[in-house]
Amino acid sequence: MRARRSVTPASALTIAAAAAALCACGGGGSGASPAPSRTATPTPPPPGTGAPTASAPPSTSGPSQASGRCRTDELKVRISTAGPAAGQRFAFLTLTNTSGSACHVRGYVGMLLLTASDHPIKTNLERLSPPGPQTVVLRPGGSAYARLQWTVVPGAREPVHGACAPTPGLVWITPPDERAHLAVAWNQGVVCGGGHVSTTPLRPGAAPR
Repeated sequence: MRARRSVTPASALTIAAAAAALCACGGGGSGASPAPSRTATPTPPPPGTGAPTASAPPSTSGPSQASGRCRTDELKVRISTAGPAAGQRFAFLTLTNTSGSACHVRGYVGMLLLTASDHPIKTNLERLSPPGPQTVVLRPGGSAYARLQWTVVPGAREPVHGACAPTPGLVWITPPDERAHLAVAWNQGVVCGGGHVSTTPLRPGAAPR
């Protein structure tokens, strides 16, 4: 995993065509909360992923007047493989509070895939609902996670032989209602279907194993 970094909106000039995918939505939390671009019924998790683990003690769900919104520089991100299904791939995205104070997240992350040399790759992020967003309070060391899903089957306008698209080496993740992003290595392989990736809203606790 690469060292995380926060990048200010000034860098968005180089990725104007992909800015919509990188935008994160809070779904009713503090700050701007645009409605999800579209909704769909989530696909059941692939075999072997198991049920979500119990929420770790540092994380709790529900609003808290004592906690402000989690800022990008207070978080770290991790992406872990969740197992394949026929033509589909799954991963868990985990945000962890690295600050010394409680904060909260609500809704969906923003996402942009890039090559290993930082060139943007078309990313079409779909926000799934239900379940709808919930406020997740992260005490120091606490985590929230979302499940990602995409296809490795070439779309109608993609090459059938060879790679359907450039293989990502990096992904930018924007926490809900934030503008700066975190960068993390993408070790999950190619994303077909025009860069279509679906994501659930953030949920409390550590990602299932």
